[in-house]
Amino acid sequence: MTVYNKRREALELTIRLARQEDAPGIIALLIKQHGNYYPNPDFYNLGFVRRSIGAGDLYVALAESEDGLLAGITGANRKNQFSGTLELGMLTVRPACQGFALGKHLHSFLLETLSLQTYSSIFTHCMSLDTISQKICANMGYGITGALLNSYRTDSRAVHFSGLELPVKHNLVVTCRSGDKKDAGDLYAGPYVEYITAVYDSLGVAYRLREEGTAPSGGSSLCTVTQAEKHRYCEVLARCLGPDFENLLGDVLKRYGGLEEQSFNVFINLNDPAAPWACRFLETRGFFFAGLHALSGVYEYMIFHYSPDLPVPFEKIAVLPGFAGEFSYIQGQYEMRR
Repeated sequence: MTVYNKRREALELTIRLARQEDAPGIIALLIKQHGNYYPNPDFYNLGFVRRSIGAGDLYVALAESEDGLLAGITGANRKNQFSGTLELGMLTVRPACQGFALGKHLHSFLLETLSLQTYSSIFTHCMSLDTISQKICANMGYGITGALLNSYRTDSRAVHFSGLELPVKHNLVVTCRSGDKKDAGDLYAGPYVEYITAVYDSLGVAYRLREEGTAPSGGSSLCTVTQAEKHRYCEVLARCLGPDFENLLGDVLKRYGGLEEQSFNVFINLNDPAAPWACRFLETRGFFFAGLHALSGVYEYMIFHYSPDLPVPFEKIAVLPGFAGEFSYIQGQYEMRR
């Protein structure tokens, strides 16, 4: 195919799905453009990338120039924390090939090639240092649902962010578009009815609001706790809430909360009748509502953020104008809880 930049210069490219033998070139391009900052270290592991491509767990669309040069890549990973979804990422374009809308072409190719009807959604965590990836997603029908704040350290500067005064950690905008999940089920929205209604209406899926919830009735919580030691970042994914959730979270905060520049993002199952109870409890522990991770497999999730000694640098976060309303709500929650 032929692509053009704004000066009407042409670039001849072939876009295709990556094969296992493409793994060394994919990793080399990631290193060249991003150093070692990319948040998923598995993508630097040659064996992992080869195996994942071969098993169909990782789909990578790549663009090759006529001389065989790898011009750009983007990928979709089905092995993420939300089973039944596709996570878009890895968007990387060689500097000499930038300005030709390769991100859009690579993304379009992936969506046309993959069968999205086998996934509840396809989502991506867009960098908030600029709005390029956000604009690509918005143009492809994605909507903002929430934010993952103070996530991964920015010590290793990305080449295309050089010269910027970076925050300590990346702040990510969560966007998604629906796949085969057309009914989000019963949503126990608590005090966030207006925000939650707007998100699900924009996604075009059915749902039923249940404003009144209950305390956990019995049984153990079903939670996964993941601490990224390098980044001082902890995620807690709560699929089911039990009366032990208070102690479970207390143990997590005791173990990691005293570390310098530690941050937490907790995902609460919005379909669980105990979700409003969990909201109130999290707020007493310093967390604030940071939006949704919607259509995330079987369940819907609310996001709550807490960083004991690390402010959220909203003044350094770039958000696409079309996403500004949702993001201002999240900032308002932050200011209210300070």
